[in-house]
Amino acid sequence: MKPIGHLITAVLLISPFVVMSQSSGIDTALDKGNATQLGNYFAEKVDVSILEKDATVPSSAATSQISDFFNQNAVKSYKRAHVTAASNGRSGYSLGDLSTSTGSYRVYLYFDGKQKISEIRIEK
Repeated sequence: MKPIGHLITAVLLISPFVVMSQSSGIDTALDKGNATQLGNYFAEKVDVSILEKDATVPSSAATSQISDFFNQNAVKSYKRAHVTAASNGRSGYSLGDLSTSTGSYRVYLYFDGKQKISEIRIEK
């Protein structure tokens, strides 16, 4: 097998573990309601949609918006329902259920090519 074939095989074998490792850090941040920790996974610009209020903002502003949401809706738990890695030109994404003091929410996360969160949606 040519060296490029070995490299491609290695990337294909390792990438699911990288996504799963990153996902567990994201899951932990969401489960704890820790916006600062979650912000470590944000891309430079993030599309934020919280209960139909949409904006594209720098990662620091996204972290602040998520923090405000967590402050108003104390997080009880988060459970990831699905995660996929990027493939065939499509972004990776994750979705899960966030239980808070004010009810349950569905959280959608979309990842860019660098496996950073480029979009976060929180819906009732």
